[in-house]
Formats: sequence, structure tokens, C-alpha cells
Amino acid sequence: MDNKSKEVKENVVPERGELSKDSQIFLGNRLFSEKTCITCHDVNSIKIGPSVKEIMKIYKEKNGDIVAFLKGEAKPIVDTTASQVTIMQDNIDGFLKNISDEELKTIATYMLHVDQLNSEK
Repeated sequence: MDNKSKEVKENVVPERGELSKDSQIFLGNRLFSEKTCITCHDVNSIKIGPSVKEIMKIYKEKNGDIVAFLKGEAKPIVDTTASQVTIMQDNIDGFLKNISDEELKTIATYMLHVDQLNSEK
């Protein structure tokens, strides 16, 4: 085996299997905090933006795609103020562009299941 072939094989990262739903929720919860979503969105109550429960209730009712919204590919469907929309649009145009599709999907999975995770509140 020549050095070039050996080098390529050593740099190959093995594919990771699909994350379980529980793992996606766990990772999404962590990323929701790490990526500062929690700064504006509380699980249960309004902060700067609507609560996660309120957002997901509307997305479920309207069969919306939260990942498409976070990627800037869909208009907001949650009734918010103009200033809230501006802040979120700045986030979409800014730091959310650096979040991978996989990370966005895990955040969405967490948000989708947050009402079940916090049912005692």
C-alpha cells in the first residue's frame, strides 16, 4: 500500500449510526441551551420570545416545519410582535447559519417533545 492510500484510510471517520429519539431529545436539550435559544425562549413562559410549548403547539396545529423556519426557508407562523420577528430573523441570518442540519433537527426534536418532558409543570 502506498503512503497516499494509507493516509486517506487513516483520515476516514467512520459513519455514526442514527441517534435514538431519546438521544436526539437529550442532545437537542443541550444544544437549545448551548446555542443560546434559552436566552429568548423559556419552556413554559414568555421571555423575549414565545415559550417553547406555545411555539410547538402552533407548529403541531398548523403542521409547520420548525427546521425550515430556523434555516430561513419558511416564514414564521407563530403570532409575535414585529420586534420579536426582527430579533429572530437576525438570529437566523447570524449564528443559526453555523448550526448544522443535524443539530437543528435535534433541537426541533427536543422542542417537539418538551411538553411531554415537562408535563408535571
